[in-house]
Amino acid sequence: MFNKVLKGIQRFYLYQKLKSKATILGKIDFSSSSKIVLSDGSTKEDIVIHNNARVYAKLISQNKGKIILEETVKIGSGTIIGAVNYIKIGSGTAISDSVRIFDNNNHPVHPEDRRLMYQSPWNSPLRKWKNSESKPIIIGKNVWIGQNTRINKGVTIGDNSIVAANTVVTKDVPPNSIVAGNPGKIVKTDIDKLPRVFKEE
Repeated sequence: MFNKVLKGIQRFYLYQKLKSKATILGKIDFSSSSKIVLSDGSTKEDIVIHNNARVYAKLISQNKGKIILEETVKIGSGTIIGAVNYIKIGSGTAISDSVRIFDNNNHPVHPEDRRLMYQSPWNSPLRKWKNSESKPIIIGKNVWIGQNTRINKGVTIGDNSIVAANTVVTKDVPPNSIVAGNPGKIVKTDIDKLPRVFKEE
């Protein structure tokens, strides 16, 4: 009984801590692995989590980068989502464990810029994501993203699509498609026309 009460108290304080770092619109399920990091001017308004989401991931916003999670989004543990630009994940999308979704390169491309960055202290402004190229990421509704995948900047993934485990997505994925491989390639289309497994009641 004591352990159950203790866990309840821990969950309450974790929820309050995360709530102070994101705009939460409804009931959200967090876990002990959930983490939200705001830096370089970002505020709780830059991360918006809608009702009935399950977020066991780490969300990072820098320089007012937006992360929008629509209703019933599920994100597994070990996943990291980082924005300095804009990332939107549509309702009903499920993201597995250990996925990486970044709308930026995390570093400049020019060798001399990277050299200066590496020589700077850990808290230096040279290490901020705003110094790297960034492009928005849009992930549609009812998308399934497998374990250990990476979604790169500038990518749009259409509604109902599947990203196979271990895929690196570098280009847009049409709706109702399956993408797999490194780099990811479309391996199946029109999956909405496949035979149904479940019958509607």
